[in-house]
Amino acid sequence: MDAGDQLSMSLSRTSRDSGFNAIFTEVSHPHTLGLKNAEQLRLFHLAVQNSRFSHRDLISFLRLNLGRYVFSRAEIADYTVTDRTELIVYDAAGRMGTQDSGQGLGELMLYILLEQVLNAPKVLSKIELNQQAGHTRSRCDAIHLLTPDGGTPVSSIVFGTSSLSGDIQDAIDDAFDKIVQIETNSATECQLAEEQVFTTFLDSGTAKTIKELLIPQPGGAVSYDSSYGIFLGYNLGLLPGNYSNDDYRHQLDWKMGHDIAHHASYIANKITTLNLGTHAFYVYVLPFDDSDTDSVSIMDAVLQRGGKTSG
Repeated sequence: MDAGDQLSMSLSRTSRDSGFNAIFTEVSHPHTLGLKNAEQLRLFHLAVQNSRFSHRDLISFLRLNLGRYVFSRAEIADYTVTDRTELIVYDAAGRMGTQDSGQGLGELMLYILLEQVLNAPKVLSKIELNQQAGHTRSRCDAIHLLTPDGGTPVSSIVFGTSSLSGDIQDAIDDAFDKIVQIETNSATECQLAEEQVFTTFLDSGTAKTIKELLIPQPGGAVSYDSSYGIFLGYNLGLLPGNYSNDDYRHQLDWKMGHDIAHHASYIANKITTLNLGTHAFYVYVLPFDDSDTDSVSIMDAVLQRGGKTSG
């Protein structure tokens, strides 16, 4: 068994995949970023009802995974050992509610897609990264781990960022502004991950895996790359009143393909201009009817703020 197999076995995905394929419909397209390193550029949309995106199943799915996003593997195990599993979602909603940066939906979506689509297990969520007061705040929205079994020749630390905006180009610009900050502080980001390894937020098995990855051992250096995972949410921009429900569904796929056709090269140019071409990039795109309004209403329902339970 090689090192990649050991890493893959030691660090499993935390999210529940039950229902993912029924909630997220992937839209195929021919466009790529044309990078020398690994890349993904993948488009998804939610179910459509009466020419509007339905949030009901997404809300249930996110609520199901909320505790897995907010808490570490060690904390979740403690809930099980102490027979408090029924409290996980309630406590997770409380913790996230106190730290919601306004990008909570984007961070949750990033977590789900990096785990479910890229098969890169979570190391630290945004909530976990921000949990220890007094530590340097991470610029990341997530840190995940992609091992050779996940499709790379060497292990890769995936620094995640998310952005929701009405205009897809604005979302791209915002995401890359964050990436520039992460890149500028990459040594600090890795140090932060190392520091977290020695806290109670990671179980011993996960800590051992990340320690072996990040910290050179006597007699040899550990080899790993860093890459970027990006979630982009934007307004689709189709007016429901202009189409029948059937026509709207047909236009949906066309519009998403049209949008990415006009922005794949824009993303690629960003990567080149910012001298980021030595990294792999994994980009996931999801449209909304109104990203500002929808992100608030979805998270209100997920966290059950104001008594809201569905959307």
